[in-house]
Amino acid sequence: MTVTYVYCLVRSPRMPLVPKGGPAMPGAKPVRVLPAGERTWAVVSSVTAAQYDQPAIAAGLQKLDWVGRRAMAHEAVVEQFLAAPAVLPMQLFTIFMSDERALEYVSRERRRIDRILTKLERQLEWGLRLSFDENAARQAVEADHRARRVRGATRNESGSAYLARKRDLLGVTRVQLSSARHAADRLYRAMSREATRARRRRATEQMAPGSRLLLDAAFLVPVRRAGAFRSALRKHARQLSGSGLVVSLTGPWPAYNFVDAAGGRGGGASR
Repeated sequence: MTVTYVYCLVRSPRMPLVPKGGPAMPGAKPVRVLPAGERTWAVVSSVTAAQYDQPAIAAGLQKLDWVGRRAMAHEAVVEQFLAAPAVLPMQLFTIFMSDERALEYVSRERRRIDRILTKLERQLEWGLRLSFDENAARQAVEADHRARRVRGATRNESGSAYLARKRDLLGVTRVQLSSARHAADRLYRAMSREATRARRRRATEQMAPGSRLLLDAAFLVPVRRAGAFRSALRKHARQLSGSGLVVSLTGPWPAYNFVDAAGGRGGGASR
């Protein structure tokens, strides 16, 4: 017996093309596209019920590798449709008993789904992380003291200069980390002005005491402004150069972090 696994809903005037030999969930049949109403398409696969029923998923969730492979496959399928006008990614393990049941769900939730797709139209998600590299910060302090010695035209370090260097090195973690946190706040505010919406994942930042992850944020950016968004980030990143801060931008991605903000995310258990 097979059931229907739903990856995403796509808004497009024409049926989206599925690349031959593209990714699919482990154990699934090839990806298909179902008409789900005006300009709306459901991207699905048939999967074996025994592999994806609630007991199988509950057991699989206890295995990190099992979940990871399926999360990556799910994401890979959704990413194939990012060129469409709008993509509503479904939650991992959104499964219905049949194609008909999946389409009934879309019909029942039509107004909410249309509202979400409209808010996501021509927009994609970008991820931004800012982390503090303590070693790089210490190296910057060392470089500054070396430059001072060169300017002083001597290679010999006085006792007071040596103590000052040690004091600065010891203060790197406390003083520069505090400064770095303020820089992360400023960067988030600045990049939020470049985006339609922004979400900061503070729970991730604070997951472990003493974490050096200062900013973990997602930004919903119009496709036409992607270049301007990246340029603005490069400008701000140059201002952070030499401070021990490492900027990492990823994307574009499906708008996973903004589906709830747009009115709720589809999906759930088998239906």
